[in-house]
Amino acid sequence: MPTTKKARDNPKHGLETAQNYDIVTKWLAETFRGQTLEALGIKSARITEVFGFEPVDINVTAERVDLMLRDEEDTLFHLEEQRNLRTADLYRCALYHFSAASQWGTAVTDIIMASGEVMAGKKSVTTKSGTYTPIIIDFTQRDGAQRLREIRESVEAGTFDQWVELVFVPLYGTETGLARARLVEDVIHFEKALYQADIISERLLAATLIMSNKLIDKARLYALWEEIKMLDILEIAEEKGIEKGIEKGIEKGIEKGKTLGMVVAMQDLLIDTLLETCGIGASALSKRIRLLADPDVLKGLHREALTCRSVPEFESLLQQVAESPRMPA
Repeated sequence: MPTTKKARDNPKHGLETAQNYDIVTKWLAETFRGQTLEALGIKSARITEVFGFEPVDINVTAERVDLMLRDEEDTLFHLEEQRNLRTADLYRCALYHFSAASQWGTAVTDIIMASGEVMAGKKSVTTKSGTYTPIIIDFTQRDGAQRLREIRESVEAGTFDQWVELVFVPLYGTETGLARARLVEDVIHFEKALYQADIISERLLAATLIMSNKLIDKARLYALWEEIKMLDILEIAEEKGIEKGIEKGIEKGIEKGKTLGMVVAMQDLLIDTLLETCGIGASALSKRIRLLADPDVLKGLHREALTCRSVPEFESLLQQVAESPRMPA
């Protein structure tokens, strides 16, 4: 699809394009595991567990990256990406924060990655009962082009290892229109070369493209996708439904992608239920639950989780499942 002058000069620079954040969230989770939050400028131990956070008692409609991360020191971080941060967003984030605290305890640190038009002044919410002050990472204060040059040099020197940062570099700075599109394209082309050199995964490359799709016009987005899908990532495109997603606003896509998404959602629901019924110790069961792909088995385990009151009790059920392809009677 050719890029027209009207598309190149689009002042909205693609902000109305929908994003499939659940796909980005899953791929970021894979990238964050085993890493620290150093790429974001946050001190942490290595991340051991990453899971999506959708409060069961809050109606969530906005598409966004929203992750819970746990490190080796059992510290919890709530990481959220917010385009065009406003005071109203802080009130929403505060609501999510205390909902998370009610599920996982009060030792939760909120981190908001802000880009686009970021509110000026003090970024906190204060009432007579107290103050909500999350860590705000203001991407507008970072020079995207300069940072990309620094990353290139570090990669060439063999000293760069914070690969997850590449997903966020397109959000850096205050540029709009053509300047923003050029930054996105430069990052994608750099990642394409890294992928071809077997340095980064195809998921990181695809996640960066999806994360960037609100920053550039649709014509440029399609052109980048046509270029990238010529690489050997067609299988992942089919697996996640990206081919259809790009054509229809990054939606679920083909049936295989839908089925996989349903299984992941059922796994998430089961883990969340166990955390509610058995407490924080149930997080140790997450890896074993992620190995289960049979929807009927996951549904049966969820029924059991609703009345389960101890981790050992549920471990016994998982052992029975491991020994048999079906749920125990």
